[in-house]
Amino acid sequence: MVSEATPIVMDCKLDKIFYGNFMAVRDSHVPIRKNEITGFIGPSGCGKSTVLRSLNRMNDLVKGFRFEGHVHFLGQDVYGKGVDPVVVRRYIGMVFQQPNPFSMSIFDNVAFGLRLNRYKGDLGDRVKHALQGAALWDEVKDKLKVSGLSLSGGQQQRLCIARAIATEPEVLLLDEPCSALDPIATRRVEELMVEPEEGLHHRPGDPQHAAGDPCGRHHGVLLG
Repeated sequence: MVSEATPIVMDCKLDKIFYGNFMAVRDSHVPIRKNEITGFIGPSGCGKSTVLRSLNRMNDLVKGFRFEGHVHFLGQDVYGKGVDPVVVRRYIGMVFQQPNPFSMSIFDNVAFGLRLNRYKGDLGDRVKHALQGAALWDEVKDKLKVSGLSLSGGQQQRLCIARAIATEPEVLLLDEPCSALDPIATRRVEELMVEPEEGLHHRPGDPQHAAGDPCGRHHGVLLG
């Protein structure tokens, strides 16, 4: 259950979202609370991915995208004047529906964002920690120089999760991360989503077992 006492870390008021002249979303208010999972459900094409991708400005890359409203995070509007979308995505990470590992080694996949952000710490330790967090370390620790593309679909998705959490984002957006996975891989990814949570239970067959907020399932926002 969602506790009203839990602080809101993102207040998202999505008045209107356009692609060209097409209005994809209107009048959506999404409060995101710390240390909880919030999910979105709805029929295909209702705008779930559009909303999710608007929270870290991924839709800025789509031609004709226009946003009206605000996304308040860490004391400012991520759509405010002078805000760098690249910096926004450093704090608000994302994992997509399809695994999208880069054409590089497993190690370099996980280290990519760290290097981009000029991380000054021990790169090896950070990569190991991220792979452990994604429950992938034991499977790949002896082949870190092997291409990430050589992994199975489920492993690739967990690699993408490791890459996303390596930079320790404040918020992690998950856009149906299990849609292309088999049931076993799906179960493991869903376990990763709830393992940091306390008192959050998940049951096979429950359509909302991956979301702490009963408004959703796979489209989710995981906050650390």
